[in-house]
Amino acid sequence: MTIKFIFHLKPIVGVVGSSAKVTEAYDLGCDVVIDKSTQNLWQQAEASAPNGYSTIMDANGVSTLQQSYQHLAPTGRLIVFGFHTNLPMGCHMLSPLQWIKMVRKMSSMPKFDPMDMTVDNRSVLAFNLSFFADEADMVSQLFDQIVKWLQQQTPVVLRCPKIITMPLDKIDKAHELIQSGKSIGKIVITT
Repeated sequence: MTIKFIFHLKPIVGVVGSSAKVTEAYDLGCDVVIDKSTQNLWQQAEASAPNGYSTIMDANGVSTLQQSYQHLAPTGRLIVFGFHTNLPMGCHMLSPLQWIKMVRKMSSMPKFDPMDMTVDNRSVLAFNLSFFADEADMVSQLFDQIVKWLQQQTPVVLRCPKIITMPLDKIDKAHELIQSGKSIGKIVITT
């Protein structure tokens, strides 16, 4: 017996930090795009899905985690995969003051009580891509599944964000772009 799970993840809501990124988010398949530089993120999120979200993927950290959890529907999953707002960025990265601020932010990190999560019927999952280097078998299976979807042309639509390619002699600029927190997609260095 085979059991198939069908997930209806609608609406797909993208959150961008500037109006320049709105079109790109729609091109990647978003039904709704919230520009948090001009819109109230959580008011717009509630208007887009008044009953909550089945999945929220949060890479921001302390600035959004608690609200992300609060905006889950029953059986919803908060997937944490980064802490953008917790870390010092750019040229301030080595400043002792920035590291002190980071510690303060960490102390205000939300705590998720397993009893409350059970009563709310919500979950929090987390991962760090940096640690998948030792998980070659699992990652290989995931990539094999993606290739299978592409070959079968299933209803799964895969859209990838842009790839920025820079020559090796511009690696300092690539690093600055990553540290700025304004990069989207992947940055590839060519040799």
